[in-house]
Amino acid sequence: MTRVVVIMAAFCVVIGIAVTIWTTRAPSVTSLAPGPSAIAPQQFDTTGGQQLQPRWSQEDGPGK
Repeated sequence: MTRVVVIMAAFCVVIGIAVTIWTTRAPSVTSLAPGPSAIAPQQFDTTGGQQLQPRWSQEDGPGK
C-alpha cells in the first residue's frame, strides 16, 4: 500500500515540476506577438448621416 502512495506522490511531483517549467517559459514566446494590425482613425466623418427624429410627438411631449 505504501509503495502505491509513494509512486503516486512521485508522479504528482513530476507533473507539478513539468507544469511549472512550462508556464514559466511560456511568456517569452508571447513577447514575439505582433502589434496591432491597424490604427483606428481619430477623426470620424459624420456628414451625410440619417436625419434625427424626435422620440415622441409634439402633442405628447417628454415625460407624459
